[in-house]
Amino acid sequence: MTDYCLALWAMNLGFSPAHSQAFADHVEARLVEAKAAGAKLLVLPEYAIEACLAFKPDGLKPTEEMAFLAEVGVQVIELLRPLPQAHGISLLAGSMPVAGEGGLTNTAILLTSDGRENRQDKLSLTPGEMDPETWQLQGGRELMTFELDGLKMSVLICLDVEMPALSCLLAKENLDLLLVPSMTEMLSGYHRVFDCAKARAVELMTSVAVCGTVGRTPGTTQMETNVS
Repeated sequence: MTDYCLALWAMNLGFSPAHSQAFADHVEARLVEAKAAGAKLLVLPEYAIEACLAFKPDGLKPTEEMAFLAEVGVQVIELLRPLPQAHGISLLAGSMPVAGEGGLTNTAILLTSDGRENRQDKLSLTPGEMDPETWQLQGGRELMTFELDGLKMSVLICLDVEMPALSCLLAKENLDLLLVPSMTEMLSGYHRVFDCAKARAVELMTSVAVCGTVGRTPGTTQMETNVS
């Protein structure tokens, strides 16, 4: 793999944006900073969008949080969409709930500096993500690869990187870089994800970039804190 500079943003979810535009502005400021440092790609963590629970409606139930964030996510992506081309740096906008025919998925969204968009659903959901009394998400079904800046890449979201079977699927792809947006509530989860990412690097003989959240979102009912 040739020299490639990327920026990993362990976002503190406690910055409390007042609306979607404030979240997008926060990301744009870091995009500009990363570009100035020579990065070609800025990576946000899994569920970075959860910071937007800071402006959730009063009385929103835990079972309604993901649908709310899916709506906010549509707004945020539209605000972020022109920025990679404008600043000349690609953006993996973390992951967020996305509404589809089968329900809500946890989906990583990559906006490239040349105007493309790539999406990867999380394939292996945690019990909390599937819990009908909280987030009620649906797992994805397809593992994608994509080309960026002359490199072949793929995305495994958090728990997905802990699954050796997915590593087997990627082994034939000859990846240059594996991106892993993550969210872990406890130190044990952090070590599980990061240590498994090291195993994937050895198995696939490639570079693996892991990025997690820190802090706590005001208004969350699920994640008391985050460790990365």
